[in-house]
Amino acid sequence: MRHILALIFALAMSSPAAAADASRGPLDYPLKQYGLMLGIAILGGIVSWYGKVRSGAIQAVSVMQFVGEICTSAFAGLLAFWVAEWAGTPAMLQAALVGIAGHMGTKAIASLEEFAQARLNQKGQQ
Repeated sequence: MRHILALIFALAMSSPAAAADASRGPLDYPLKQYGLMLGIAILGGIVSWYGKVRSGAIQAVSVMQFVGEICTSAFAGLLAFWVAEWAGTPAMLQAALVGIAGHMGTKAIASLEEFAQARLNQKGQQ
């Protein structure tokens, strides 16, 4: 799954749409757009949490594990949204990436870290 997210980001970055408006900052997006993206990411986190409960990896009554899963999913989804927006990715693909990142949680954050490191290494070699 980690490789799928990295591949999607790499394809989005190599597309002609990668010329996004770099002057836009995190505070320039409407609250409803953030709400939608965070909602998708949190939904991905709930699905991940439910899968872990069904497999017996965690207990359903553990509120701390649920809250931790939701917070991690929201953060991973937010990072995925910013990277996808920076890359000029179409809105529907952004929503899918945010949901996938929300479902992956900490694995998505590690994937984004690896992706950024590879891009920095690539820029350094040029």
